Amino acid sequence: MEMGMGMMKKMMGQGGGGPMAMMQKMMNQHGEGAEGGNPMQQMMGSCMAMCSEMLETMQRTTALAAYAQPELYQLFEEWLAAREDEVLHRIEQAGSQDPDALAEMLSLSSASVTVLLARLQNQGKIHLKVESIKAS
Repeated sequence: MEMGMGMMKKMMGQGGGGPMAMMQKMMNQHGEGAEGGNPMQQMMGSCMAMCSEMLETMQRTTALAAYAQPELYQLFEEWLAAREDEVLHRIEQAGSQDPDALAEMLSLSSASVTVLLARLQNQGKIHLKVESIKAS
């Protein structure tokens, strides 16, 4: 800590002051950044924009949480189980199945079918195989 304070005093010269004075000095630098203007202010602007985006995301999540009632969660779990049963039935009929074909048969997206397949594998009901796609 003492070493850090010594470095701060050295960087600020003999003007004294503390951390607040050093921060003020850094904020008032007149060096030009890549896009012109004070680089410290540009960095502060980027940080503020990131914080604003994070706050908006948290607000959206909080708003959606109002809909996450236990009975709705239970209904969703029941729907997932029914869809898993459909996927498993199709796989048992065909022996194996392409995820895109399953998606088309069930009127689901490929991403949704992938989630269902992963859940079935985690339950030990199916075994997934992968193959590489040759670049053309």
